[in-house]
Amino acid sequence: MRLDTGLFQQQSQKQILSPQMIQSMEILVLNQQQLDERISEELESNVALEREEGKDAGEERSEDSGDTDSGSTVDTKDTDFDLFSDREDRPESEELRDLGERYEQLHELQQADFWAESAPRKKSSVSGGEEEVEWVNQVEGRAESLADHLLSQLRMKPILTERQKAICEEIIFNLDERGWQLHSLDSIGASLAKGALLPESDPRLSETPPATSELEDSLRIVQGLDPAGVAAENLVDCLCLQLHRDPGENQFEELLVRHHLEDMAKNRLPHIAKSTGRTIEEIKEGMEVIRSLEPIPGRFFIQVANPRIVPDIIIERDVDGVFHAEMDGQSTPRLRISPHYRELLQGAKKDPELKKYLKKHIENAEWLMGAVQQRNSTLHRVAEEILKRQQPFFSEGDRFLAPMRMQEVADAIGINVSTVSRAISGKWFQAPGMIRELRSLFSGGTVRDDGAEESRGGVIARIQEMIEKEDSKKPLSDALIVKELEKAGVRISRRTVTKYREAEDIPSSRERRQY
Repeated sequence: MRLDTGLFQQQSQKQILSPQMIQSMEILVLNQQQLDERISEELESNVALEREEGKDAGEERSEDSGDTDSGSTVDTKDTDFDLFSDREDRPESEELRDLGERYEQLHELQQADFWAESAPRKKSSVSGGEEEVEWVNQVEGRAESLADHLLSQLRMKPILTERQKAICEEIIFNLDERGWQLHSLDSIGASLAKGALLPESDPRLSETPPATSELEDSLRIVQGLDPAGVAAENLVDCLCLQLHRDPGENQFEELLVRHHLEDMAKNRLPHIAKSTGRTIEEIKEGMEVIRSLEPIPGRFFIQVANPRIVPDIIIERDVDGVFHAEMDGQSTPRLRISPHYRELLQGAKKDPELKKYLKKHIENAEWLMGAVQQRNSTLHRVAEEILKRQQPFFSEGDRFLAPMRMQEVADAIGINVSTVSRAISGKWFQAPGMIRELRSLFSGGTVRDDGAEESRGGVIARIQEMIEKEDSKKPLSDALIVKELEKAGVRISRRTVTKYREAEDIPSSRERRQY
């Protein structure tokens, strides 16, 4: 076989992104908090970049861009260019991934809102008047952990031997954040028996491994501590432990917990009545007792930090009732190139290394300032175009959210759809009475009989209104909701109604029925 060698010419097209373009794309996807962090990092690492004292981006919103000095500072207003048109979209990385359902036994009951009063609520919006601004800040959790709380009670029991305390401590350290057992008593016993042979083993347990009876006695001691229900094996065990500590007669409630937990979650009261021979009223009274129990005894000690939400866009109504968007850059410092380092660069002609060093840092600073400027301009243009299409939503509510796609916004302002996608990624807006993600304003929809379009959010709002007004003893089925929507000119399938209802965690008609 013979291989020919030689020179060949070939034409091809390649997309090459300059470092400035890459940096601009990275800056565009940052939300306000991430942008502030990025700027702070750059201020620390780049000697040529500095804050302009006495002004910040919030003040600059009200000033004219002509007051800046020689183009060295960043004005976030009058920029009308886009580096990303004609660029292919890149898949956005998911910052939050589903970690899986950790509490499988609780899932159905929580879906049915069984413990509506005891379960913590997630704050999804901020209420208040037009001039009220409320931030969702990071909240410090309780300093004392569940294990510390249990150990402090254990130390207050002088009647226990040191060996008993050691076994109880081992059980406590094998509880998860809910307060449930992570491992069975057999596993704990086997671990203690193996550890007793090691030099670093607890001297209180080094004589002989604990017997099964000792483990069971110690478990009962831990289960007698507060909060009630701690050290349970599972959900049923947790609820029964609390019922046992109640001075009342709770045999029927325990029967419901042990044999009809799923039936209660699915609101199958007639089935429970037929199985137990009790009346519906007796079953409802028993369910009220069970609802007063705590399915997660360690809930109070779980330390959860709420992420701080800083809106990128502030939406306000003017005197004519029209909503407008403003960039919220109050926390973003106003940047400039250091005059001192500009002078050094001018005088570094005889020192190539110094000149190279200074030039690199000044160029990096200019790239960052330009990227921030373009980010703010692009985001503001996108937000203004969204507002043109969603004025009724901000005036009247979710029912009036208009169907809107990113391509429509991109075409209207003359940029690529991938730029719109990056611009709204992770961004939040604050409007009177709400703080939401900017992406939530984009929605598909359906065409009504009158030719007008109805967004997905508008249809969901209609369904929610119907369910709120329904007769609780005869709740609307999904098929009946379809018929009611048809009367309003909205035609969707029963499967779509079911999908929308489940997406909003609305129980089925059987589960909503009140007996």
